[in-house]
Amino acid sequence: MPFSTILPKEKVLEKIEFTPRTPNDVTALVLHSTDRRNPSDYLRLSIENGFMIHLLVDKSGKVYAEPLFLTKIFIAAPGIDRESIHIAYEGTQESLLANPIQLTKLISIIDTLSEELDIPKTNQNVITKKGIFSHNQTKRRFGGFVDFSACGGELAMQSILKNLGGQFFEEDNWVDRFESGWSLKKESKQKLQESFHPTNGRGITKAAKIAIPSLEKDESDFPLESYRVRYTHRGKINPTCIVLHYTAIPDYFRSLKTLENRNLTASIMVDKDGKAYQLVDVLEDRAAAATGTNDNCIQIEIVALDTAELLVQTDQIEKIKLLVTELCKKYKIPFTNEDIASFSGIFSHTQAKKKWGGSIFLNAKDFDPGEEYMELILKSIDGKYFSEPDWKKRKDSDWAILYRNFQP
Repeated sequence: MPFSTILPKEKVLEKIEFTPRTPNDVTALVLHSTDRRNPSDYLRLSIENGFMIHLLVDKSGKVYAEPLFLTKIFIAAPGIDRESIHIAYEGTQESLLANPIQLTKLISIIDTLSEELDIPKTNQNVITKKGIFSHNQTKRRFGGFVDFSACGGELAMQSILKNLGGQFFEEDNWVDRFESGWSLKKESKQKLQESFHPTNGRGITKAAKIAIPSLEKDESDFPLESYRVRYTHRGKINPTCIVLHYTAIPDYFRSLKTLENRNLTASIMVDKDGKAYQLVDVLEDRAAAATGTNDNCIQIEIVALDTAELLVQTDQIEKIKLLVTELCKKYKIPFTNEDIASFSGIFSHTQAKKKWGGSIFLNAKDFDPGEEYMELILKSIDGKYFSEPDWKKRKDSDWAILYRNFQP
């Protein structure tokens, strides 16, 4: 049945934006679920938020489709849309698996498409964009999501691929799941330890003299050695921006150890008592703390469990205001958070995560260090604070976390 039979009258199918393609472009099937929405509401919300799918199987086993789905690219999972046919089923994976009529129909459709289009019956390697994947998996690799619900469902994927005689792989066995390149990172302690070969920092190299007055120093104006991080040298940067983080650990030395255990590096860390320490040999040493910004930004970790704790640590707040002001004057950084893609300003790690992903933690609206804290800092130094709706090009589709109300 065409989608037009269940779309609200005002949602004209012909008006939905698409990019043309040939069937040869299609190398993947991506599975979505409507969760608790009925097909009509699901399609209406998709269209209203700039998305669309190609096929939908309702609970009765009836199939709805865009008639020319092979030749249309719809936005539903940015990063893999060009290669994908997006297939949704009504309900949750649990209701699907308990509904043999719906499940059988869905398996039949996937089987037919995978055979006719020569699509591998496996979810092993989403990086190649060749196979049958859940939206959950594509979000983890490519980003471009509104929330991190487990859309499509790995239990549903396991059942479908088993019935097709294909191969299902658990997340830990997806190709290169513990390597870089994923919007939602997954870390292996063993791999991190094997890859950590510090070349600089505490007890290895000598730091340059402190160039920022608000940083702690010894009697000879060098950084305090015991407060520095051991790190892998990743080159130099010409700083044009600052990124603020919180450690999510309320202790300085535990936070320092966590950076080393994860083979990460910040530029500066500010303790709860308001004392700020330079971690690297020189501030122009490239940090590894916020994907997308490391080549341009000074990374400042602030010791606190969460945003609520940050907001009551007054000595620390005063030091952050002073430190940011000194850094901005030294490197001619503007007092604004409007445009993170310009790499010019003072930004939260939240903003960097929402733009580029590359974190082990993404599923939140306001985190690291929290926009309430960012607003406090920027306004207190006479900067210009922009709330999320006013971040430059926030509604574009090239963010790891999209700014929409709904996604199929």
